[in-house]
Amino acid sequence: MAYDPETHHRRSIRLPGHDYSAGGAYFVTTCVHRGACLFGKVVEHEMQPSAAGRKVEETWLNLPMRFRQAVFDAFQVMPNHLHGVIVIPGPGLEPSLATRTGAPIIQPYVGPGQGPDVGPGLAPACHKAAPRSGPTRRVGLGDIMGAFKSLSAIAVNRLLGRKGKPLWQEDYFEHIIRDAEELETIRDYILHNPARWPEDPENPDL
Repeated sequence: MAYDPETHHRRSIRLPGHDYSAGGAYFVTTCVHRGACLFGKVVEHEMQPSAAGRKVEETWLNLPMRFRQAVFDAFQVMPNHLHGVIVIPGPGLEPSLATRTGAPIIQPYVGPGQGPDVGPGLAPACHKAAPRSGPTRRVGLGDIMGAFKSLSAIAVNRLLGRKGKPLWQEDYFEHIIRDAEELETIRDYILHNPARWPEDPENPDL
């Protein structure tokens, strides 16, 4: 499905059976509960964040310290929602996207004597080293977004003196980015999102 900015930031198209921890690039959107414009306002096509909006920005910018294996690309806080690009390295990440975003390219591990390039007179291809023994938990998109929403809600509610009130809508919306060309389209959309605020479907003044 091709990326359509008019629909993909408003409707979840989470794919059944897709492994969101196996590697991939994702365009994500999360919206404020009931569409309240808590994070600032758009003035002359530029976002002017409020103190709450700056807390949300700060939380997003601190995510790399919590999720060191992920890459956080373009993002934009809007009056009542946030857009961002999250890249999770792994075999599912298209190599051109890894290159464009600075993420490592990780190929599936192939053990000795396995793979189509191994046979009489052929040397095994170079593959990523086998993982260390012992269980390791892969971090998925849901883990990252869950942490972001929880941490930012705590920070904003503390700032605003609110207790027990939801900051975000329960769900978030994502679109799987398939290639480098689509990544550039989405980066441009995020960058210029404030200029599109007058016709944004999340704008309560429409």
